[in-house]
Amino acid sequence: MKTVIATGIILAGGNSSRMGTNKALLKIGQKTVIEKVIEEIRPITSELIVVTNHFDEYEFLGLPLVADKRKGMGPLAGLEAGLLASSTEKNLLVACDMPFISQTLAQLLLEQLSQNDAAVPYVEGRMHPLFAAYRKSCLPEIQKSLDENQLRMRSFFERIRLKVMDELKIDTMTLFNMNEPSEYEKAVQYKPFK
Repeated sequence: MKTVIATGIILAGGNSSRMGTNKALLKIGQKTVIEKVIEEIRPITSELIVVTNHFDEYEFLGLPLVADKRKGMGPLAGLEAGLLASSTEKNLLVACDMPFISQTLAQLLLEQLSQNDAAVPYVEGRMHPLFAAYRKSCLPEIQKSLDENQLRMRSFFERIRLKVMDELKIDTMTLFNMNEPSEYEKAVQYKPFK
């Protein structure tokens, strides 16, 4: 895998209310979920940023930490904060609760930004905008959505050049995210192919 001039933006701003504890810091094997995410994307990105409103919980990572500019507005506001802090045009967005993301898919998503403003996987009938690639040039449209209180991640997709990655041949666990204790249990029991 080759490093791309791109920023990895890790969203860790949620309250983990359904999990009952900080899901990013739950362990799978010897590592926390957020450490697994970092380990997977670090080799292919030129910088990493963690977007969080709880700096004390993530200082141990030794990465730049940025807070949401607009509190309580969900992952779209996290993407805004990450893009504002990013020093690169190409960016890979990853939620902190996706323990099995794939470096190969990450690279494929970033490659799509040569001709598109964003690239989003579409698997099993749904979009996965929390493991996707976005150009910094998406910022004005993201900010417009936030200004209008349109908080869904897809709210600005119709206003940009979007590549929907709908022909992916991947293990569906690649896009698995954990919100509840039962999903964490599933993640702990999962034996990836590698």
